[in-house]
Amino acid sequence: MNEQMANHISNWKVKKRTGEILDFDKDRIVKAIFNAAQAVGGSDKKESERLADQVFNFMLTDDSVNDKEPFDVEKIQDIVEKVLMKEGHAKTAKAYILYREQHSIERELQSLQELKSDEIDLDDPVSLKLVDMFKYKSKLSSLIEPDLINDYKVLLFQLRKMQKTGDLDVHPEDNYLCGSELAENIYKKKYFLKGIDCELIEKSPEDLFCRIASFIAAVEPTSKKQLAWAEAFYKMLYEGYFIPGGRIIAGAGDMFRLKTLANCFVTVIEEDSIESIYKAAYEAARTYSYGGGIGIDISVLRPKDAVVHNAADKSTGAVSFMDLYSLTTGLIGQSGRRGALMLTVDVKHPDVPSFIQVKKVSNWITNQIVEQCKWSNRFDDDQLNEIERQVRENTQIRFANISLKVSDEFMSAVNEQNTYGKDTIMVYKKDKDIDNGPMMQDIENIHYSYGMPSKPIEKYEPLEQFDSLDKLNKYLSDVHGHLNPISKEQFEDVNNRDVFGDFIIKTGEDELAIKYAGDFMLYFYIKQSGEIKKLMKARDIWNLFVEGNYRTAEPGLIFWSRMSKYSPSNYVGRPIASTNPCGEVPLEAGGACNLGSVNLSRMVVNGYKDTAEIDFKRLEKTVHTLIRFLDNVISWNERVNALEKQSEAAKLTRRLGLGVMGIADMLNQLGLGYDSEEGMKTIEKIMKFIADKAYEASALLAEEKGPSPIYEYEKYKESPFFQESISQQTRDLIQEKGLRNIAMLSIAPTGTISNIILGFRSGTKNYIGVSGGVEPIFSLYYTRRSESFGNVFFKVFHSTVQAYLDEKNIGDDIQKVKEEELKDLLPEHFFRTAHDISPEKRVVIQGICQKYVDQSISSTVNLPENIDPETISSIYINAWKHKLKGITIYREGSRYPILQADGLAKTDFNEYKDKKYKLTAPTGDIIEGTGDSVVTMPDGSLTTIYHLLKEQKKHREESQQVE
Repeated sequence: MNEQMANHISNWKVKKRTGEILDFDKDRIVKAIFNAAQAVGGSDKKESERLADQVFNFMLTDDSVNDKEPFDVEKIQDIVEKVLMKEGHAKTAKAYILYREQHSIERELQSLQELKSDEIDLDDPVSLKLVDMFKYKSKLSSLIEPDLINDYKVLLFQLRKMQKTGDLDVHPEDNYLCGSELAENIYKKKYFLKGIDCELIEKSPEDLFCRIASFIAAVEPTSKKQLAWAEAFYKMLYEGYFIPGGRIIAGAGDMFRLKTLANCFVTVIEEDSIESIYKAAYEAARTYSYGGGIGIDISVLRPKDAVVHNAADKSTGAVSFMDLYSLTTGLIGQSGRRGALMLTVDVKHPDVPSFIQVKKVSNWITNQIVEQCKWSNRFDDDQLNEIERQVRENTQIRFANISLKVSDEFMSAVNEQNTYGKDTIMVYKKDKDIDNGPMMQDIENIHYSYGMPSKPIEKYEPLEQFDSLDKLNKYLSDVHGHLNPISKEQFEDVNNRDVFGDFIIKTGEDELAIKYAGDFMLYFYIKQSGEIKKLMKARDIWNLFVEGNYRTAEPGLIFWSRMSKYSPSNYVGRPIASTNPCGEVPLEAGGACNLGSVNLSRMVVNGYKDTAEIDFKRLEKTVHTLIRFLDNVISWNERVNALEKQSEAAKLTRRLGLGVMGIADMLNQLGLGYDSEEGMKTIEKIMKFIADKAYEASALLAEEKGPSPIYEYEKYKESPFFQESISQQTRDLIQEKGLRNIAMLSIAPTGTISNIILGFRSGTKNYIGVSGGVEPIFSLYYTRRSESFGNVFFKVFHSTVQAYLDEKNIGDDIQKVKEEELKDLLPEHFFRTAHDISPEKRVVIQGICQKYVDQSISSTVNLPENIDPETISSIYINAWKHKLKGITIYREGSRYPILQADGLAKTDFNEYKDKKYKLTAPTGDIIEGTGDSVVTMPDGSLTTIYHLLKEQKKHREESQQVE
């Protein structure tokens, strides 16, 4: 070894399997090689030294090795094997490999023996089954380093021992759930660890907390940190301060099965080709097999009837391939559940009308079944109609959520048409730097899944409006000196419009963009099919969407312009392409949502008392701990994600999804109404605090463990969210220390996990369950029948409401109280439930939260069944104006209900909705349909036959009163 090499080696560090960092010892390499050589009859020590020098040289020169970081011991051993093989010492290499394997087995057996004698309670059947789990050789155990599995095992039994000794809390009566049957069923069916034969191993939430805490802490770098953070994670889970997403709860530490710990992913169809289409289907199937869901955007695929250069002549369209992805989702099982799928398309895609109606207009399969039934002569017309409806609803894209990615350009066109009417001619002054020419999709430059051509509306200055072409031409001549009148044929020819649907006129220094109010260009352009343009009215597309939402709560709506503009990852080279199935996490190709929620109900001290207040120190500690917890989940997912691209995306962005739950329970304990002014101020204060502390925690983690590989401050600081919503103090900290996670805030609906978390504690009594996400409490109570007490019906109150009743000693009397008398016993602000808060306030509150969430929010506005469709339209437009990234609207009865509230006022809508009517519409047309049939009014707005009849009845009554 020369002197230069020796000096270089003297600075090297090695990272052991335990995470401990030591000085590099070159003699250990020489000794290991010599021992292996001796095992096969070798005795030349100098040859071992020469081979060791070759190893050192490889480490110095190989591009895959970074000597600025500590060398991983496994990496060094891999290099030794390569050098031995390259230098012709195959027998020595084989002996060395066998030595490595034997040493790994010995370490595992030694660790297990130590645990059995010291940590494992041999009288505890759960512990004994956990020992069996670690003996089981699963696919998961083959992917994870043995030392890491061992660290998890040691931690798990250490925590269980601490439970026995009282160093970790368990419920004193072994009754953590305190009679919550819903929570108990969820734990047993979805989350408790099961053996290889699906028998339950875990018996209590505390068992589960041990498993999750120890597994997630095992990736910490030293044994000291592993134990400290395992304790911290356990304590927060036990106290109900936070809870991770369902995939983490179900998968973390389950050594029997290979599962991802991420809830959902996004995959991108790389280009418009059969190979790419089916590759995305394979990636979806593989993801489902690991327990994840997936989002796929189909904007990349050419529209129906576009030219194809194969046997088909014309394309079946982007929408036709939705069946492929839906069927794939339905086929792959996930232990009693199925994979979740989100399909999206850009509103500019020419197939968008078909996409919106894909679940409502019968396809060829439905029509064929109905036709076969018709030929049988066994069904009348009403029965055939019902068969058609049932087949359509249960087969067509049955296993997918669908959402429309709408741009500011489209929403402005809808708003413009609503304001001025469809025949008004609009004149805008266009920024001359705007590229409004053909925009061909090219995999290296433009990919439509990241955003189709979209007008930057802020760069179009409104000038004038006219009600005729003659007035427009006079204006152009008098004001701009344009002497060539525009004819009706010229103006309405789609070929004379740009990609944004504008008729462009250059007048001196200015460029004018002219259109009818509401004009919107559908567009697609690839080399194979050429440029495809179709001019439509924005309100026509919008009405299809609103009618679908009114009838079936689908499609959903994503405000894609804002989502993209405010996505932090877009500023560091990882643009978002679609969202997870619930819509709260916009993701890059391969990106994953890694979810966990802070329980705000548990951030209140002295709840329901005059001294009730938010414990901001507890909240800060909880946010910091959850950020670390979720970042550790990323370290696991680098190993256990289904696809290499998913592991790579996780490693690069380290994207997290810290959210909240129990916000309504928190406000109730503070004595504040969910939609009160003081309540909304409190929500804003909380959300701002959480955002700041989350970013602060990520910066401190970056200092400790290193920043995200793609983080660059100068690029990242351009993100509008970073500029507008994070305090200057935290931004300065990030500039100094870096950022571990590119995006980290997202509010999921938490529908299941909010039902199993501790909401309130009084002595040893645990009240389980809180309101989900940023939702209000859905209902104060539901009614349940008890067969064991003679079929008596009784009220089951929301958990924290029940806590209030018990605190005030009014729990027994409440069962005898009638609905209208509840307000005499409960505070007024308790009655701000999902059906009592105006949609307008819901939008405002979600807008407050969205300001401090760098990703998105999944939240549902609940509406009564007799709401008119135009109100739904107004809520969505209002949501866009309040800068939301998405919102869900659910009209009671519009699809299979998951929750049904008691105590809702009954309406006469049910008397009308299924009856058939024939009447004259305001347009003068004769319309036929059922009471809930949607009707378009002369101004383009929507109503139903029910609402028309009610309006006519009202007018008749008013006329009679006048007479």
